[in-house]
This record gives sequence, structure tokens and C-alpha cells, in this order.
Amino acid sequence: MKRLRRVLWLTAIFLVLSGCSNRSFNSGDRVLVAKYLYDTGLTDPEQFDVVVFKYPKGPVENGVPKNYIKRLLGLPGQILAIFFGNIFTWTPTPGEAPPFSDVDDATINRLDLWEEKYMHVDENPAHDWFNEAGKFEILRKPPQVMLAMRRIVYDHDYPARDMAAWPRWKPFEGSGWTPDQKQGFALAGDKKDKIDWLRYQHLLRPSDGPIVGNRKLKPELITDFMDYNSFVSHPGGDGTPSPNWVGDLMLECQLNVTGTEGEFWLELSKGIYRYQARFQLDSGLCTLSKVEYETEEKDAGNDRDKTLHVKKDAKGHPIVKKATDLGSQSTKVKAPGKYQLRFANFDARLTLWVDRDLPFDNGVAYPPPEVRGKDEKDLSDAALMARRGPTENDLEPASIGSKGAAVQIHGLRLWRDTYYTQSPRGADAFEMGGDSWADPKKWGSLRRLRYRTMYVQPGHYLCLGDNSPSSSDSRDWGLVPQRLLLGRALLVYYPFNRAGPIR
Repeated sequence: MKRLRRVLWLTAIFLVLSGCSNRSFNSGDRVLVAKYLYDTGLTDPEQFDVVVFKYPKGPVENGVPKNYIKRLLGLPGQILAIFFGNIFTWTPTPGEAPPFSDVDDATINRLDLWEEKYMHVDENPAHDWFNEAGKFEILRKPPQVMLAMRRIVYDHDYPARDMAAWPRWKPFEGSGWTPDQKQGFALAGDKKDKIDWLRYQHLLRPSDGPIVGNRKLKPELITDFMDYNSFVSHPGGDGTPSPNWVGDLMLECQLNVTGTEGEFWLELSKGIYRYQARFQLDSGLCTLSKVEYETEEKDAGNDRDKTLHVKKDAKGHPIVKKATDLGSQSTKVKAPGKYQLRFANFDARLTLWVDRDLPFDNGVAYPPPEVRGKDEKDLSDAALMARRGPTENDLEPASIGSKGAAVQIHGLRLWRDTYYTQSPRGADAFEMGGDSWADPKKWGSLRRLRYRTMYVQPGHYLCLGDNSPSSSDSRDWGLVPQRLLLGRALLVYYPFNRAGPIR
């Protein structure tokens, strides 16, 4: 392995030195592509591979090859559905007839099957199948891809100076958490009969003027906003792409344990659920669980929607309806010391990192609440929509808890998953805007999202960009024929400040 890495880096250095006189280096990153992997059959293209291919609409432009680099998500014969920012797939069983028979149609040129019209977007039977219980499966990213595709929501080490009066991380009322050194928190651990909570609020700078006086900021939903897209204008658009609600989050922190008793909790909210990783510091045992809370509907002030509220007790704590343990594993978080923790709820799966270890391997999966499970054929549309979220629960998207544990917390970071939009132009929910993200009465459209289905023709692949709201990819122009697939992207070798492997 070391020898292979050395060869790759020497090859990269040679490519840089041999091209230093070429002024086209100013055009962007230089990527090392492994053509032999696919050409020799050493490996087949796999989902989540970052691939380089010739642009099907025009492989050559003005005598220059026009190459694209995207992430491969759809395999030949699959149907993909984009829903709530995630990818769902239907894969035919061996010997099962394909839902569409374009390859057998003598009137269709096989060289044209990459075109968008042969993806059968939102056509039956694919569109109807998505409503069937258990027909599609959510596509789950492996841990290394999760880390590559995550997007920062908030880094507590770098707070905005003019928002010091509106902290995003704040101890719950009556909690014993106190500030510790630079941008950290500490807890003495002397209260063993209750959980002390430190909660995150997504507070944003108002767009209508500076923060002055005693102005009250309301917590909002987390969206897929990216500053990279702030000045991007689409054809027919008016500037920054409209945002979408993102419920798949990752919480990261450095835990310093100073005692050997008590429990330490990481928690992420989504819809009517909260997902927890609970560490018993005396044994190192960690338990992952899904907690469902009591909810009630209230009038949202229109004819279509009801606002879903999470019920709370007299102290402001949500009332638990049902708690389900998803698994337990031993970890090394059981003695005084420092530990780097990372807890993710991506793609309906809970994944935990302790330093570089993965105690639960790729994670513990659970049925995605956005769709009917295999045993939920009789689940009503109203019940399905109600559990999708968002709810007021999502105004406390991430929390850290401690029960009788003496701990210190630093390096707090909150990340979100990449959100795949159904179209590279426009948001999935068009009724949101202004103060809607802070007002639960206006979230009805976020629970009524449509889905988009796309068929991948045999001998073709479906590729999407990681910057989904502003990417020209298969949603826009069609599929990638296997004959135009150049290879797998391995690493960026220039410019040097971005050099490194591509995951």
C-alpha cells in the first residue's frame, strides 16, 4: 500500500512538472484519474465513486475534450428517486424484466439512450412503485463518503463577534453547564438524578439590517444554504438558489472526561424523533437509541395544514412516547482522558466515531420515516406525513447531555449531509421564504414534498454533483454512457493547497 501511494504521488508530481508551462493550469483543479480500474475490469464502477467522463451532449468543444467530474449514484437497470434530499433506489432482482424496454425498441438508436427523455422521469410504473411499501431502499453512504460530503453548519470555535449576545450553543434552563476556556463548556457532574442539557439553536443574522439593541432572534430550521452559491444565478433565476430543510446532521466534539462515573449523551433531532448515543463512563458501553415524543396537532391558520407540536412537561422537557434501543457496543470512553467523538444521523442510519474507531462499523440502520416500510402497507397518508417533519423538535436539532458525569467539551462542530435537490434549478418546496424557516405554522409545504423518479438505462450510469442546487448533471441533461466513462478520480494533485485523495 505504501509503495502504491508513493507511485501515485510521484506520478502526480510528474504531471504537475510536465504541465507547469501550460497556462491552462489556471482553469481549475488537476485530478489524477485511474482509467485502468474500469478499462481492465479490475473493478466495476460503484455507487459513490467520483468519476470523470466525456460530456454526452458534446464530448469535444472547439477541438478540446469536454470532461465532467461527478459522483456516480445510479447503476444500470436501477430506478432512482430523490425525496427529502436523499436518494432511494429500486434494483431489479436477477432475471426480472426491466420496467422499460427501450433497448429492444428497433426504432430507437441505442447511442441515444443517454438522453433525458429515455430516463422516463416520473413515469409509471416507477412513479407508482415509490408509493408501495418497501419497494425502494434508501441509499446509505459509507463513513468515508459521509465525511467527504458533509457540509459545515456551525463551528463553535469561530463564532460571529457581533452575535455574542445570541449564542447558538446554550445551556438548558437550570443546567449546570458553564463556559470553559476558549469556546468550551464544563460540567462538575455533581447532579446524578437528572440530565444536564446543552442545546443548539440555529440563530442567523437578520437579512433586513444590522443586529442592534435588544433585538430578539428566533431559532430557524437548518437548510442547505452554501456560501459558495451566494452569487450563482440560474437561467431564469434571480440569484442565490432557494434553500431546503436538511434534517440529516452530524455532531462533533472533543470530550475530556475528568471522572469515572455518570453518563454522557449526544443527541440529534429529526421530525418527531430524537436519536441518541449514550455512553456509560464506568464501563465504556455505548447505546444507540431512537426516541419518539408525544405530539399534538394545532391549527396552522390555513385550510391544508396542521402544525405538529412536540408536547413538553412543566419544565420544558419533551414527553417521551416510545424509546427503542438500536444496539450497544463497548468503546474506550471509560477512563479519564480526551476523546474525539462524532455522531451522525445520515440516510436513516446512526454512525458513531470514537477517535478513529467505528464501534458500530458503518452504523445502525433504521427504517426511513419518510416512506412506508415493508410492514406498513396500511399506514395512512396523514400518519406518514405527520412523522416526516419538520416539527418544533427541529428547532433543537442537536444537544449534548450529561448525567452525573464530570466532563469538558471543546471543538463543537455541527455538520449537515449533502441535500440532493430534485432539480438543479429551484427549491423542492417553493412556498418558503422570509421568516418561514422560524415559524412552524408555515412548514406544511416541507412535509408535502414531491418525489422524482429516474430510470438508468442498461449500459449507462446516473451521475450527480455534490453541490446539488447548482450542478449541471444527470437531472438536467441525461445519463452517462459506459463508453464515455474515462475512469475513477483518485486525487487532486494541483493546486497544492487542495492536494489530497478524492472520496
